[in-house]
Amino acid sequence: MRSTVVSLAILAATAGTLATTARAQEAVGRDQEVWTWSDRVARGDWFHFASRMGDVTVTEGTSDRVEVRAQKILRRGRATDISFIVVRYNDGVTICAVYDEDECDDDGIHSDWRGRRSRDLAGLAVTIRLPRGVKVRAQSGNGEVNVSGATDEVIAASGNGKVGVNGSGGSVKASSGNGEVSVTGAKGPVNASSGNGDVMISTSTGPVSASSGNGDIIVTMSELGQRERMDFSTGNGRIRLSLPSNFAAEIDASTGNGEIDSDFPITVTGKISKSRVRGTIGTGGPRVKLISGNGRIELRKQT
Repeated sequence: MRSTVVSLAILAATAGTLATTARAQEAVGRDQEVWTWSDRVARGDWFHFASRMGDVTVTEGTSDRVEVRAQKILRRGRATDISFIVVRYNDGVTICAVYDEDECDDDGIHSDWRGRRSRDLAGLAVTIRLPRGVKVRAQSGNGEVNVSGATDEVIAASGNGKVGVNGSGGSVKASSGNGEVSVTGAKGPVNASSGNGDVMISTSTGPVSASSGNGDIIVTMSELGQRERMDFSTGNGRIRLSLPSNFAAEIDASTGNGEIDSDFPITVTGKISKSRVRGTIGTGGPRVKLISGNGRIELRKQT
């Protein structure tokens, strides 16, 4: 998503509006503001929201407009620390919630953030209503990200917080640097990862790939819409795949400290070992690789 036409609007309005807002805040005795934005985004285009601080929640809308509501929340900083930049480009819109040193383009927020501590900054609680057919990318540097009811591709990411995606009409990429990641009801390929947390994926048609630096990987696929390679890895945790009864693949599974257990008969290639299995399930097919540094690996057949 590279911009061809970029227009930046720092949505703090005019000086007169700021003065009115300041007086209103003083009158009610709290340093909070609400910022809203609404506009049409075409089906098949991207809507991208990026923030350094705060929770981001995306839900299905009922109109043809993307609707954003951002509640500024005072911490040690000031609510006025945050402003908003809108970037329009040839196949979508990006909105960044920025602090003084931040810059925004269609890829998100960029800055040299040295010397700023997150606890000193105001935060956000963001809700986004998404029209049908619009692709969404939602990011938070520090906060939870939840997307539900999307009807096209989804990218959801947090540097520090839980990430959840419930439903999508296309592929899903979900990631957290430090937090649980869950994906349910995806109707396309899924790639999910956590630096430190469990990864749970269910009712996906696949293919699926998942990784965790420290956490369990639990995956349930009711069917396999595309027969492609799948990779699962965790540094410390178990891997459990629940698969259709007609599942067929080339398996390469290994664990540093654990066992491998399969409901599917495996025609083993090479040596038989409790901690390493290479072989064929059914008629074979794409490669499925499973690696756990410290945990059990299970292949379960759905009934």
